[in-house]
Amino acid sequence: IMYMRIGKTGTLILWVFVCFTAFAVVQTAIQAAARTLYAISRDHGLPDRGVFGTVNQRTKTPLYAVWMITFICVLPGLLDLASPIAANAIFALTTVALDLSYIVPIACRRIFRNHPDVHFQPGPFYMPGALGWAANCICIAWTSFIAIILCFPTYLPTTAQTMNYASVIFGGVLTLALTWYVLDAHKYYKGPQGNVGRHLGENAISNESSDRDVVHVVADDDEKIKTEEKS
Repeated sequence: IMYMRIGKTGTLILWVFVCFTAFAVVQTAIQAAARTLYAISRDHGLPDRGVFGTVNQRTKTPLYAVWMITFICVLPGLLDLASPIAANAIFALTTVALDLSYIVPIACRRIFRNHPDVHFQPGPFYMPGALGWAANCICIAWTSFIAIILCFPTYLPTTAQTMNYASVIFGGVLTLALTWYVLDAHKYYKGPQGNVGRHLGENAISNESSDRDVVHVVADDDEKIKTEEKS
């Protein structure tokens, strides 16, 4: 369309900005996916023995997870050369999986609200009571509806070439993940784990002790001031 409207030169100029935008989007997606891979591996949710859950001591970043996600991101582009149908199915799956991932914490917030291990602390913006329930229910219902719509074929009549395989791939990935959890992962995967100071070594410990010393000094000074005011 751009080529027909503004010609070859105008299209190439605008396409530079499109490429820059796509590059920025890919970078943020790689960062988010790498952190997710790192966290799940760190919490022993993958059969990799925690390899992707390690932090490089020099860069203080999960390099193994970043490189693995980068490699995985390249595969769909290469897959498009062999089978555009399979590549389109993976691209369609990303939207469905991303939307469904949004409703998981919302649903868990409501289902496990009275669980003894849940200590929910509302943030600065919080909708209590019926308003919060309504917002959460609408979000879950609408996102589930959109995820179902995105699994429908986009062309009629539906053939093997025009079929939307996002639901098939999503079901396969979900089945494999649940099977892995039931057979083995449930033995050592206990959910997200905190890692504050875990990979920072002695510096984190010394900084933490220094912070406690500062708190004690401030508390002592406040106590002295109150004693002087009373006297």
